[in-house]
This record gives sequence, structure tokens and C-alpha cells, in this order.
Amino acid sequence: MGPRRDSGAVIPSKRGVNPSKRGVTAVIGLVLLIGMVAAVSVGILLVAGDTMTSTEQQLENEQVEGGFVELSQQMRTASTNNDISRSMDLAVGQNGAVVTTDSGNFQIEGGDVDTNISIGAIEYEGDDGTRIAYQAGGVFRETGQETRIVSAPPISYDPERESLTFPIVNVRNETQLSSGDVYVDHHETNSLQNATLIENDSVTITVTSKYYRGWEQYFEQQGGPTAVQNVETFPNNETGIVTAEFGYREISDAFTTGALYAIDYESGGNPGTDDIVEKAAFPSLTEEVERVINETESPNSEYQDEPIVRLGSVDSTEPLDEGVYFADEVTESGHLDVDLSDGNATVVVNGSIYADGETITVNDYEDGNQLSVYMSGDYNAKNGGNTCVDTTGSDCYTNNDGTVIQLVTEEDSKIDFGPGGESRFEGVLYAGGYKANWEKRHGCEKQVCIHSNPNIYGSIVSSSVDIQGGSGIDFEYDEDLKDADMSIYPDPSILPPQLTYLNVAEHKVDVKNN
Repeated sequence: MGPRRDSGAVIPSKRGVNPSKRGVTAVIGLVLLIGMVAAVSVGILLVAGDTMTSTEQQLENEQVEGGFVELSQQMRTASTNNDISRSMDLAVGQNGAVVTTDSGNFQIEGGDVDTNISIGAIEYEGDDGTRIAYQAGGVFRETGQETRIVSAPPISYDPERESLTFPIVNVRNETQLSSGDVYVDHHETNSLQNATLIENDSVTITVTSKYYRGWEQYFEQQGGPTAVQNVETFPNNETGIVTAEFGYREISDAFTTGALYAIDYESGGNPGTDDIVEKAAFPSLTEEVERVINETESPNSEYQDEPIVRLGSVDSTEPLDEGVYFADEVTESGHLDVDLSDGNATVVVNGSIYADGETITVNDYEDGNQLSVYMSGDYNAKNGGNTCVDTTGSDCYTNNDGTVIQLVTEEDSKIDFGPGGESRFEGVLYAGGYKANWEKRHGCEKQVCIHSNPNIYGSIVSSSVDIQGGSGIDFEYDEDLKDADMSIYPDPSILPPQLTYLNVAEHKVDVKNN
């Protein structure tokens, strides 16, 4: 602003802050300060409100959890009592709980038992996504990807009595439960009368459930880590499948009474082998094979204080004597020619053996000395191939000693004799386990496929076997195996739990508010 004139005189203008503007600035500052304080106060209130809501939800979850544990106890008591109705005061929050009758499934197989039982659930879900559920006698709490066992199902395994007791307490009708008085009444009990003696067999329990993680934990608690055989999940589906197994034949019984052991056996063409097959379940030695591989595959490792000779991929004749050897595979042109006159030999094959012609031979041995072969892959003799004791160097087909060569595979390993050539196997082959589904190979969908005209002397343990080819199959048991001391027998602690008695009953109860 320039000077202004007043009565002809020039009056200089005053520079500085106008008092009115100073007042406006102060008012604006006060308003901003009040706004900031108000915003912070609202934020504090909102945070406090969220914290209170979270705390309230946590308290409600704990209250519901305790109520479900008491409800499971009341249901368990009512399941064995027809005379008295049980009641309790159940807190399930504002959302209540949903009772469903088909939220999962039990499949129980073993001995003469093969049954499916649908299982229901009582489910509560909080606003924070926490889910608390009763299912088949157990109470589970699930938060995100984590499931915790709140109250264990009444399934018990007694290793001393070799018994598995499995009472399934199931809800009968679908309904909605609200907070307040809840009544529990026993409706009926269905016992599996043929589920008593499961001697020399295994029992497989497959659970399909949203709470599969909890069932997995529980089966491991009851039977150890080897009890759980498989856990299957599906993308975009919260349901999972847990397979647990209890019971097996003592591994020291393998090879002692017969030529061929399998859970599942088929034959075609009248091979005349039915009388040498014994239906029996033997545990998988996959963990033992993997343990041996892990202890020998490192370049600087030793095995049982022995240096390890690296063979790589065996594609020619390799003369071996006592000691430990590690191979990546044995090809069709490969040949392991072993001298056991000075002691035992161990060959670890982290891959497959493709048998064609002379594949594994023992050219000399002292009584009691053995060749142990641990293999992670397949034994493929589809075009012929010989594993035998041949001390003459020219006659692999003479029966010498079925106790000398011991081949151990993983439970996923496929074993093929034929359909081409005339395969020879002298020794014992352990491919135990419980796997049921196999890819089709030359018309065979079993673990061990025996075709054409093989010549086998010794004994085989597998999950399943298919023998085709008519009278041309020569399979003879070596009686010396009855008292043989096998070096392949592992530490018993890695084996699944033993089982002789199975007790299963389904108890149906009604659960309602009035």
C-alpha cells in the first residue's frame, strides 16, 4: 500500500500487523488446537473401544470353550445312560451355536471291519473368526491355520493291552443352540460286534473333517508319530483327511513262515501260488531307508564307523567286497558282483535298480555274512534280470541260500518281475507298508507285479502283489529263513504301534435347549 493524502499532507503508512488480523489468527489457532485435541480424543476412544471389544470377545471365547468342555462331558456321561437326562447352563454368546449331523466322516478298516460313520459337530464362531467345536467326543479351538485340542476325544490306545477303544459320541439332530439351559439325552448305541479281535492285522482310521489338524495331533499323541500315515488337504477347501494306522505284525516275523506276505493279493492264469501267500500287514521301513540314505549320502560321512565307497551311477560290473557302498542307481548294464567271504556288505541305492542280465550277484560268502541293499526307488526287472547267490559264476538259477541277499525298499517302491525275460531273485525283499493305490503297469495295479516266468527263491513282504502267468512261475520258500538273523531289522522305536483288540461303538445323543 502506498502513502495516502489527508488535508493535503502526506501521511506515511504504518508497516506491521493489523490488530484485527492478529485476532483472526488467534481464533484460527484456537480452533485448530481444539480440532486436534478432539481428533486425538476420538482416536483414543476408538482404540479403547476396539480394545474393549477384543477383550470382550476373548472373554466370550474362553467362556464358550469352558462350556463346550462341560458339554462334552455331559454328552459322554449320557451316552452310556438311558435313564437320566443331563442338563447344564451353556453360554454360547449372542450368535449361538449350530448343531450339524454331517460335518465329517470316520472310515475304519481292519480285520473284518470296514465301516463308514458320519460325524456331526456343534460349532460356535466368534466375531474374531475363532471357531470352537465339539466333534465325536473332542473339543477343538481353531484360529486361522492353527487348531488346538481343548479336550481330547475319548479314543484311547493301550500299548500294554494292545487295544484301541473308540467310542464315537455323535449328535442325532440338527438344531440351533442359544445360551441357557441345554438338555442331553441318550438315543441309541451301535456297537461293531465284529470289531473285537484284530490280531496280526492293522486298523486304519481315516478322518475327514474341518478339524483335521486337531485329529492329526491327537492320533500322534495316542500312537506316536508313526501312527499318522498321511494328511491330505485341498486348495480352497478347509476340510482335510487324516489317515492313522494302529497295529502290525512283528517285523521279526517277516520271512519266518512263508514265501509271500501281502495285505492285498491277486492272481491270474492259475499260477499255483495261493498256498504260499499269507495275508499280513507289516510296517513300512521308509523311515529306516531314508535314515540310512541320510547317513551315507554326505561325501565325508561314514556309516557304522566304515568308510563309504562312492559308486555313482553303476553302468558296468563293479566288484565289491565287505564294506559300505553308495550308488545313485544301477542301470540295465550295471552289475554288482559281491564277495562276502571276509564280512558283510551294505549297498545304499538312492534311486532305482534296473535289472537286466546279471544285476546283483554274490560270488562267495561265509555262513552268516549278508549283503544288505537299501533302495529308495523301484526294482525294475521287466525285461528279466538276476539277483542271486552264484558261487560258480555260471549258474544263477540253482537255489543256494535265500538268507544272504536282503533288499529293503520304501513303501512307494514298485517291484516288477517281467513281463519280459525270465527274472531270477534269490533272497528276501522287504517292501512293507499299507499303500493301496498303484499306477497300472502291464495290466498290474499292485506294488509287486510278477509276470511271465520268474524264478524266486526266498521270501517277499509287500503291501500288495499280483501274480500272473500260469504254471511257468517258480516261487519257493527257503526254510532256512525261519531261524535267520536278519541285519535289516530296524530299531523297534520307529515302528507304528501294535494292536490286537479293537472296540468301536457309536453313541447317538440328542442335544437341545428344551
